[in-house]
Amino acid sequence: MGAFIKNHLLTRVDKMGSYIFVTVVGYDRPGIVAGIASAIAEVNGNIKSIRASTLSDLFVMGMIVDVSQVSCSKEELVKRLKQRALEMGVGIAIEVEEGKSKSKKLIAFDMDGTILEAEAIDEIAKRAGVQEKVAELTRKAMNGEIDYDYALRERVKLLKGLSVEVVEEVAEKLPLSKGAEEVVKTLKSMGFITVLITGGFDIVAKKVAERLGFDYWFANRLGVKDGKLDGEVEILVSSGESKLEILKRVAEAHGIDLEECVAVGDGANDLVVLERVGLGIGFRPKPIVKERVRAVVNISDMRTVLALIASGRLKEGEGS
Repeated sequence: MGAFIKNHLLTRVDKMGSYIFVTVVGYDRPGIVAGIASAIAEVNGNIKSIRASTLSDLFVMGMIVDVSQVSCSKEELVKRLKQRALEMGVGIAIEVEEGKSKSKKLIAFDMDGTILEAEAIDEIAKRAGVQEKVAELTRKAMNGEIDYDYALRERVKLLKGLSVEVVEEVAEKLPLSKGAEEVVKTLKSMGFITVLITGGFDIVAKKVAERLGFDYWFANRLGVKDGKLDGEVEILVSSGESKLEILKRVAEAHGIDLEECVAVGDGANDLVVLERVGLGIGFRPKPIVKERVRAVVNISDMRTVLALIASGRLKEGEGS
């Protein structure tokens, strides 16, 4: 089968190859298989094989689909499959043969809204009494409406005078996304290099990385004077380009190609990374991310990410 796939060229679907690999994950219920299968049949796709399994209480399905005779463009096919999956409340990843054949070795996570259930800066802002102003700047930055660096500096100015002890206290209590600890632990046991790359703050990232056992973490450095925030920030991580450069450095240090990397994020500043790695997953993604990536999960359970990444490498019960 592998040689057959490699020797075929696609004419109807722009450089996608004659086959795509579709992985679907969600809480088990009737209609998942039929729903995705019908979306494929509607454009004349031909399902060559289906494999179903479970990861604890999650249903995981993998399909190999012949797309050599489909009646739409690559972009339209991906859009239709994502839309159907989101309508059904399941996560989905759509991969081409070239990317699927590369074994994944490194995974990079965003922090706020991804590993963490909330945006850390918004929670810190509550303690500083500037929650509404900060939350609005956060929303606009994550949706790509305003420049990320500008928004970050403006938010940090609003936190001036807040005690570092208060920031550390908030960091200790920030809720993790469901399954985050189990997922990072399982991925590390499978040999993945784990990296936390955030446009958030070093005080928070350090605690989160230590709590979950990340191999590396990168974040922006808050200015501190006499035990209080001074309203300044040293921006080390901001745009998608800066996140990508950090990921490249870590990957190169381990002899890993970008095609062998996975990235998980939710905001506009994650897009460059999500679109360049072997598998970029939008986890509870903002609209701009949902529109552009080929893997989306809108379920508040990080184990769905684990299933999309490594369902074929997991033994029953792992990650539960």
